[in-house]
Amino acid sequence: MLQILWQGLSADDTARIGGKMNWGGLQNNQTIRWAVAYGLFGAPRAGASIAFALAALSITGDPADGATALATMTTAQLVGALPIARLGRGANSISFFKTLIFIRTTALLACAAACGTGAPYAVFIAAAVAAGLVQGAAFGYLRDSANYLVVQSQMTRAVASAAFASELTFLATPILAASLGSVSASFSIATIAILGAVPAMILPSPRCNVESRGAAPLTKSLTPEVLLWLGCACASSAAISGIEVGAVSLAMGFNLQAEYGAIFTGTLCAASLVGSIGNGLLNKAYSNQQVAAMFLSIIIGLALIRQNSFGLSILGCALVGICVPSLGIHYSLQLNRLVTPEMRAEVFSAMKISTSFGTILASAMLGWTSVTVTLTASIWMLACALVAIFSKDFIMGRRSERIDF
Repeated sequence: MLQILWQGLSADDTARIGGKMNWGGLQNNQTIRWAVAYGLFGAPRAGASIAFALAALSITGDPADGATALATMTTAQLVGALPIARLGRGANSISFFKTLIFIRTTALLACAAACGTGAPYAVFIAAAVAAGLVQGAAFGYLRDSANYLVVQSQMTRAVASAAFASELTFLATPILAASLGSVSASFSIATIAILGAVPAMILPSPRCNVESRGAAPLTKSLTPEVLLWLGCACASSAAISGIEVGAVSLAMGFNLQAEYGAIFTGTLCAASLVGSIGNGLLNKAYSNQQVAAMFLSIIIGLALIRQNSFGLSILGCALVGICVPSLGIHYSLQLNRLVTPEMRAEVFSAMKISTSFGTILASAMLGWTSVTVTLTASIWMLACALVAIFSKDFIMGRRSERIDF
C-alpha cells in the first residue's frame, strides 16, 4: 500500500515528503532502479559498433558495412527523436518509455535474426533503422521519468549515479559484444538487445501522469537559454568524440600501434568515472562561473593533446574526461528547470539530438581533415559556448538592474 501511495505522488509532493524522511528505503530504491535503467539504456548503442561489424562480416564479408548500419541507425535516431517524442504528450512517461523500449528490442532482435538466417543485408539495415527511430525519444522519456521517481533535492546525485552507470556500460558492453561475437554475431546482437530491454523491466510504474495542458509547440519552448545549453551539449559532445574517434590517429601520431589508442580512450573513460563519483558525493548544482571553469579545463585539455607530447596528451584526456560528466549533468538539470513538465521529454530528446550531432560533426571532420584540425575546431566551439554563457549572465544582470531601478 505504501508503494502505491508513494508512486501516486507528484514530483513536488515527493520533494516535500523526501525532506522529512531519511534518504533511504522506498525512494532510494526507486532512485537506484532509475540510475541502473539509465546506465543499461545505452547498452545497444555501446555494443553496436562491434556487434554490427561482426554481423556485416557474416552477411556481406566486409566488416566496414557495419559502420553503414550504425550510421543509418544514428541518422534514424536524429530524424525520429522529436516526432516520436511528441506522440507521448499527455502520456505516462514511464509507460510510453516502456513501449518505445519494446519496439527497440524487437527491432534489434530482428537484426539478430537477419544475421543468423543469412537474410539480405537490406533487411538488417531496415531493422537497425527501426531501432534507431525510437531511441532518441526513449532517452527523453527515460530522463523525464526521474522527475517522478527521484526526490528533487537528490536529483543531482541521481543524475550523477546514472552517468556513472552509463560510463560503466559503455566501458563493458563493447568487450562483452566482442567476446560473444567470437561465438556468434547474432547472439552478440541479441544479448545487447536484451540488456537494453532491462530498463523497461526494472523501472517502477507510478500512477502519476504527465497531464496534457495544451502544450505549446517545441519551438516556443526553445528559448534562447534552452538553445544555449543545447549548443553547449553539442560542443561538449564534439570535444569528447574528437578524442574517442581520433584515438587511433593519436596513437599512430606517436608511432604506436593502432590498438594503443585504447590508452587515450581508457584515460578519458576513467576520468569520467571519477567525475561522476565526485558529482554524486557533492550532490549540488554548479554556478555558471563553475561551469565556465570546467569549459576552460576542457579547452586546456584539448590544447595539451595538440602539443604532440604523449604525457601531455594523457593529461589532456584526463582534464577533458573529469569535467564532461559534470557539464552533462548541469545541462540536464538546467533544461529540466527551464521548460514546463509536459515539454521536458521533448527537450531531453532535443538534447540527445544535440549530442549526436556533435559526435557526427567530429567524426566527419576527422574523416575530411585530421585529428589536430578537429580538436582545434572543438576548442573554438567551446570558446563560443563560453562567451555565450558570460553574455547571458551579463544580459540577465543588466535586465535585473533595469527592473530594480
